[in-house]
Amino acid sequence: MKYKAVVFDLFTTLTSLRHLKDAPGRFSNQILGISSEEWSDALFNRSRERLTGLITDPVDIIRDIAWKIDPSISEDILNSCAKERRLRFNYCLKHPPAGVVESLLAIREGGYKLGLVSNVDVIEVEGWKGSDLSTCFDTAVFSCYEGYMKPDPEIFGLCSTRLDVAPQDCLYVGDGGNEELIASAKAGMTAVLTSQFLQDTAPEKVMEREKTVNHHIRNLDEILPLLGQLEG
Repeated sequence: MKYKAVVFDLFTTLTSLRHLKDAPGRFSNQILGISSEEWSDALFNRSRERLTGLITDPVDIIRDIAWKIDPSISEDILNSCAKERRLRFNYCLKHPPAGVVESLLAIREGGYKLGLVSNVDVIEVEGWKGSDLSTCFDTAVFSCYEGYMKPDPEIFGLCSTRLDVAPQDCLYVGDGGNEELIASAKAGMTAVLTSQFLQDTAPEKVMEREKTVNHHIRNLDEILPLLGQLEG
């Protein structure tokens, strides 16, 4: 086989907070009284410390993000936000969308190793152990435990090394956040955009990110057929 492994992103690729039904708690920006745009900007673009494990206390993580937007937010609100965020992410990992686990297992049964590379803080990944998702992977590389984050090339290298597979033998599947598709391709992997959740949360980004890859899927069950085409 030309490919030996499939490496995945986690959030907005395999699961999504915004697609959960009956999830406990509120969105963090609602608790903090700030706009979703402000929260997303600080969360994704101005918080390397939480993603590389320099900040690990749940309340400190929320404070670091929230006070960049509004330093007057009270400690009580920060504590409430940290508590509800932990509940939501734990629920998210313990309740993956229908069909995701089955698709992952089908890929493994097809003879491919599975890896995970995710930019996360310790709150977001707390519920990973014991989740059905965790049982599907040969290795999971989380930025908060490694000191690297996408698009750092080292994080892709860590995953391929732990899979004992050359980067050139890996597909990388993600929604494209953190420049992961471009970075994984530079690391030697074949990048694949998945828009299953992105189409609902940020449809304007699909066309933009589609231009950076040769392959685009809309559902995880398209991966095995794609591998068949690429192997052919």
